[in-house]
Amino acid sequence: MTLLEKRYDVGQKTQDVLLEEMIQLGRDIIDSRDLDLLRENANLNGESFSGKMSKFGSEYSKWYARNFTMPPQLVQAIEENVVYVHDLDQYAIGTTNCIFIPFERLLREGFNTGNGSVRPPNSIMTAMSLVAIIFQSQQNAQYGGVSANKLDYDLAPYVTKSFAKLFRKGLEYFEEGQAGEHLGDISMSRSDLAAQYPKSFNFALKETTSETLQAAESMIHNLNTMSSRSGGQIPFTSINYGTCTSPEGQLVISSLLTATMNGLGSGETPVFPIQIFKCKQGVNQQPGEPNYELFLKAADCSARRLYPNFANLDAPLNMQHYDPANPDTEFATMGCRTRVLGDRFGRNRCSGKGNLSFNTLNLVRLGLTHGTITGRRSVADEAGFYDDLDHYMDIALEGLLHRFRIQSAQKAKASDFMMREGVWEGGQELAPEDSVGELLKHGSLSLGFIGMAECMKAMYGKHHGEDMDVHAKAVAIVRHMREYCNRKSEELDLNITLFATPAEGLSGKFTKIDRKVLGSIPGVTDREYYTNSFHIPVYYDLSAASKISLEAPFHEHCNAGAISYVELNGNARSNPSAFVKIIKYALQQDISYFSINHPIDRCSACGYEGVIGTNCPSCNAHEHEVHIRRLRRVTGYLTGDYQTRFNAAKQAEVRDRVKHL
Repeated sequence: MTLLEKRYDVGQKTQDVLLEEMIQLGRDIIDSRDLDLLRENANLNGESFSGKMSKFGSEYSKWYARNFTMPPQLVQAIEENVVYVHDLDQYAIGTTNCIFIPFERLLREGFNTGNGSVRPPNSIMTAMSLVAIIFQSQQNAQYGGVSANKLDYDLAPYVTKSFAKLFRKGLEYFEEGQAGEHLGDISMSRSDLAAQYPKSFNFALKETTSETLQAAESMIHNLNTMSSRSGGQIPFTSINYGTCTSPEGQLVISSLLTATMNGLGSGETPVFPIQIFKCKQGVNQQPGEPNYELFLKAADCSARRLYPNFANLDAPLNMQHYDPANPDTEFATMGCRTRVLGDRFGRNRCSGKGNLSFNTLNLVRLGLTHGTITGRRSVADEAGFYDDLDHYMDIALEGLLHRFRIQSAQKAKASDFMMREGVWEGGQELAPEDSVGELLKHGSLSLGFIGMAECMKAMYGKHHGEDMDVHAKAVAIVRHMREYCNRKSEELDLNITLFATPAEGLSGKFTKIDRKVLGSIPGVTDREYYTNSFHIPVYYDLSAASKISLEAPFHEHCNAGAISYVELNGNARSNPSAFVKIIKYALQQDISYFSINHPIDRCSACGYEGVIGTNCPSCNAHEHEVHIRRLRRVTGYLTGDYQTRFNAAKQAEVRDRVKHL
């Protein structure tokens, strides 16, 4: 029975209630009355015409799902402010979340966008252009992020094609010999060709290096300027790289990093794609390893541009399905933190599948109900807490399963490019009218959580950064949630995983309601936001090493994804060796996915980029006279200016962030 049917049963004037809800929503959007509503997604300019139009559709779809589609117990849990359904606007129509795109196959075989077919590329320039087109074609077949899990491997063959073509051109131009089959497979690793035809080889090497850099610059510019997603958004793209050791793969990695450091047209830091450098012992972590210099370059790039983030392939969680002969089994992430490597049906690799949906639990509300902070008890009711946790996990999971049934019933033609071109593995074998359920079982359904710090404060009077006994209790809660997911995976024969939720709009929503109901409670509801997932609060003063070591034990339990950060004080570009040491320490602590935050400000008057106070240190312009673009990370990705694109809760969080080094 839906919520609407329940309203009829109790005799409410349903039509009047629903009509008033919709009228109020429309007023809030048209008149920009609710800026937090319009700024839920920092990648969307909700105050623009296209943003408002998108919001109209989104908010109506959410309203429809709540009243006509969702199970009543899930709606009730939402109203109790314990469960949150992410991307609710996509619930009723059965859209899926995010995916790793199989670029290797699509580039090798060619593809069809629906408006025309595209041949396999014969150069790195064309290949990188097609990567942007594939991203663009896929992003409207789903609602979440689109990611390349091994772009260095995927693009290396097209560097080879460019090099071979230029080498043959060099042979003719320098009259060093004749091109033909007697040369064999031409590649950048052929030292015999370099010795026999030095002029042609060096010419090809120089021109290929230039072409690859231009291709990387073109791709990054395209991915920052294609406002082709609904609401005028840029596609939410991620690229993973770092472990391909062929000369061609190394050139792809180096070119992407150089292009990122060079910036966009006027030198601005690129917001997309989210870039992730994959760290692996024996490949790029020690001097003398083939890609170690590229790791150092990645750290330098991150110190300048906040990207790339760093994925730890050696963390025990990420080694479970690793096959050194198959780069598709290397851990990769979809930008903000999403992880989908394991599959109980045997596809223990990244490409060709993704996350289907996730629901998040408000741990703070449970802590307030069963903790000591309100003065109703002197000892926390841990048994009651765990009973309620299991109860609401059951409800959140039932919501995921209900949504999964809707998703599974969709026809292949509904997701168009994704199924027709086999972006989701096996989709190309379906007829347009076939349902997709048998394929979607390879994806993941995830339970997330938020506010561990405030939950511990409510339960015990201290958060898990202040007391190691409390820290042990926090880890035990996350372990319990992971064991629940494992148990349900066995019972349901589905991939049920645990997610350290990247709360953007959600962090403020939960807090606002809890504070309205329960009042302002110091250390719990007195700020505008709850702390993301298991993170130590951003306002708690501790060292970078301490924050890393305290958060590390949580990562192994969050098999749907997790990320940890530290905040640097001042200009990170001035101390590259310290930057590298921090990254290496995080990897040694088995942090699965890591990044370093630091301020990047840009003066619109003179173009100076660095740390800017009220006045630009270059031209002395005051922030009230010119726009100072203040770039910050929101939940794993960057946004243009946190002062105008972040919601109020996230702006407050940025203001509260202490520096760990």
